[in-house]
This record gives sequence, structure tokens and C-alpha cells, in this order.
Amino acid sequence: MKAAATGLKTHDTAPFRRLHPLSIILKSVSMLGQNIVAIIVLHFSLFDQNILYTGLAALALVTLVVCVTALIWSRFTYQITPQEIRIKSGLLNRNNRSIPFDRIQDVSLEQKLVSRLLGLATVKLETGSGGGDDGQLDALARPDAEQLRDVIRDYKAGLRADRTGDNNDVTIAEPPPLFAMDNRRILIAGLFNFSFVLLAILGAVAQNLDFLLPDGFFDPRNWIEALPEQETLDSISSGIRIVGALAAIFSLVTIGFVSGIVRTFVREYGFRLDRVDTGQPGFRRRRGLFTLTDMVMPIHRVQAAIVQTGPVRERYGWYHLKFTSLAGDAGGETDHSAAPCASLAEIEPILAECAIDQASADLAFQQVSSAFWWRRAILAGLALAGIALGTGIFLHRAFLAIGLLIIPVISILFLNWRHHQYALADSQLFVRSGWWRRKLTILPLRKVQSVEVSQSPLDHPLDLATVTIGIAGGSAITPLKIMDIPFQSAMLLRTRLFAAQNQA
Repeated sequence: MKAAATGLKTHDTAPFRRLHPLSIILKSVSMLGQNIVAIIVLHFSLFDQNILYTGLAALALVTLVVCVTALIWSRFTYQITPQEIRIKSGLLNRNNRSIPFDRIQDVSLEQKLVSRLLGLATVKLETGSGGGDDGQLDALARPDAEQLRDVIRDYKAGLRADRTGDNNDVTIAEPPPLFAMDNRRILIAGLFNFSFVLLAILGAVAQNLDFLLPDGFFDPRNWIEALPEQETLDSISSGIRIVGALAAIFSLVTIGFVSGIVRTFVREYGFRLDRVDTGQPGFRRRRGLFTLTDMVMPIHRVQAAIVQTGPVRERYGWYHLKFTSLAGDAGGETDHSAAPCASLAEIEPILAECAIDQASADLAFQQVSSAFWWRRAILAGLALAGIALGTGIFLHRAFLAIGLLIIPVISILFLNWRHHQYALADSQLFVRSGWWRRKLTILPLRKVQSVEVSQSPLDHPLDLATVTIGIAGGSAITPLKIMDIPFQSAMLLRTRLFAAQNQA
């Protein structure tokens, strides 16, 4: 790709440039979309459904948004030097910011639907200082965005590649991907991503537009009173009522499956994972229906692998591979999705690129103490019994049935205990957890940051402990834990982890 074709210059005298002029349209559309609800509310309230007043208000809003957006665009400039990006922005308070290439840890490209139609892309820069994206160029021509990403990656790899040679005009076919998903595979993944997000969206829309609905629309008593005859409802047999309840449950389940499929298609459409060796070796992931994201995760920043599945998904041989990385993806998460719906045979070569091995068939996993489930079962049973008795005595006897929930609760706790295991190999630690959401964490010992052995007041009488293992880039909310193992085993495990780490 020629620098002349894109207009990008990378020398100290490079002038400050503005974003693509079409960014004015993108920003204006975004701001108008955020204020369209306000126009609708004004139309039905203040303007008393007067089309003329509403039209004038909408025209004034469009004019104001476009003018302000154009002014902001004119005051935003950037410059690319051999070692940094300089950004000037602000209307009244001018900000001058320099982002050295050495500090940039990740560069990702993002294209929303309108941006893709206009051939634009957003460049997001992460320096690791926290708070998500630390620098952002909202609208560059796609070739400019790709070249900027390659310039930064080459710099960090110690390269000074000349991108102006004639060989850059030659179109090179892409090699086969490490992993890719067609629409059939995305549909399968969607079936396992049960979600009520669609129901939540419909509920939120109804709540925000409730002024358009009749009074008492959400009150079921109004619907009962609206029936032609109250006796009609009373005469319905218990069998028909059960059928109606089952139909309602079936409708909710259907909505959940449809929501999961739609959500998965929007996020994973066109999923493709490639190995890239230009600059720093890494994984390049592209996906998205409405918003196309194109990001590269350096392999040396991968800290651990997570293989997720479930009882049904595992039966059919489907797994979800994620990587815990020092870098956050476009959504701000530290667990990067590398293969959302793959077989173990498809996952193995991806792990091999990171020098991570799957658990061998003869690897002996150790079970944690049975106190993991029976202590929680006792506490849950006492809590449910108290709730059932309290509501049954003071409200209605039917609430005593709450006590029956103890059966599924104990069953789930028991199954979670059976699937909470760990194993220590020569160079890796394996930790299994969860029954319904099964997760296998594979942690190379060289990536272990810290090991903490803790005991709660309930652990001391049973001489148990919890081992918490720190991973760089891991979640502080849900860290890697091995729970309820004998204290001596926990101390021995900590010693072995540090010993193996020093050898690695």
C-alpha cells in the first residue's frame, strides 16, 4: 500500500490533518439519533401533535447539530510522526496530546454500518493506562486506518518497513484462517446463547413510550375487567389454565432462543481468526454484522486460555475458546473470544500458536472437598426455609412451596462440586469449574503473578482453604480460584506453583 495513495506521511514535518469530512455526517446522525425521542415527546406533549411546530423543531435541531459537529471537526487535528501521534482537540479549552508509539499496546479498527457504507473506519488506541480506549480517531479512510495500524505495529516490532515500494501494489491472497465461522456455525452458537435481551429491549421501549399506551396498560386487573363476562374467566377449567401457563413459558423460551440467535449473529457475523506475522506476531480477529471490528491481539500478551462449554454443548462437541490477555478488546473485556463455537480439534492449533497444551486424557484431576456443596446447601436450606415460613405464615400458605426450591438448589450445588477440579502438570495449571457453565482454565505457570491462600471463619474448623491465583489482565471480580481444599494441600500447591514458575 503506497503512502501516496493514502496521503499519510510519517516524518517530523508532517502537517496536522483533519478527519475525513464525512465524519461530520456520522457524528450528526449519531447525535440526532440520541435526540429523536425528545422530538417525539415534544410532539405529543408541548406541541400538542402539531406537525408544523414539530417540523420546525426538528429542522432547528438538525441545523444546530450539523453546525456544532462541523465546528468540532474543524478544531480536531492529528499528526503522525516517526515515534508518536499528536492530537489537538477542543473548542474553548484546547487540548494537545502526544501518544508515543512505545506506550500504545493495542490498535483496533472498528466500522459501524454507516461507516462501512462510506468506506471509513475508527482507529482505537490503548495504552494500558486504564479507562478503555486512550486515543481515538473517529473517521479515517479505511486504507489510512489500516496503514496507521501497520505503522504502529511495525514500530513496536522494531521494523522500519518501507510501505511505498512497488511491491505493495501487488494484491496478495489471504492465507486460510486459523478459524472461521459460516452462518450455520453462527446459528449453532446462537442456540447455546440463550438470552432475554430482546424481551428487555421491548420492555424498555414500552416503558419509555408508555405515554402512547392506554392508561393502566401494564395492570393485569384492567385486562381481566375488560373481559366480556367475569364468569367466563372463573369457568375456565384448571386444565386450560395449565395449558395457558405452559404456553406462556414456551413463549418466553422461544423469545430467549430467538434473542440469543439474533444477538450472536449481530456480534459474530463473518467471524475470522488469522495468524499475523507482520510487526508483532498475533491473532487478527474480524467479526460483526452492523459494527465490524478488526483487532490484532499480540501472542506474547496472552496470559491464559479458557475453554467454555455446557452439558448440552459438550455432548455435541462444541466449545468456546477465549484468551485472557493484557489488552482489552473493543468491548472493554479482557477475555478475547478466539473461537466462539469450535471443536477440540479446531481449538488445538490455536492453542499451539500460544504454546499452550490441552489437557491430556491421562491427566489426573483432583477433586475439592465435599464441603464445597454441603456447607452451601445447609445455608441455602436455612435461608429458603425461613423465607417459606415467614411468607407462608404472614402472607399466604401457598408461599410455603418456596421450600421446595431446596431440591434443585442442592442438586446444582452438588453438580458444581463434582465439576470443580484442578490438576498441575509440568508447565501448566488446569482448573475446572461450573456444571451448567463449564469452564476449563489453562494457565501456563510462567504467567502466574501471585498465589494467595486464604481461610474464612467456616474454613478453620474443617482445616480448608481457598487458593486464589493472580493473572495479569485477569478479572478482579472473578479471579481464578481453587476452593475448599485441605489447608496443607493448598500450601503445597502454592509451593509447587512458585517452584515450577521459577523453573519455567
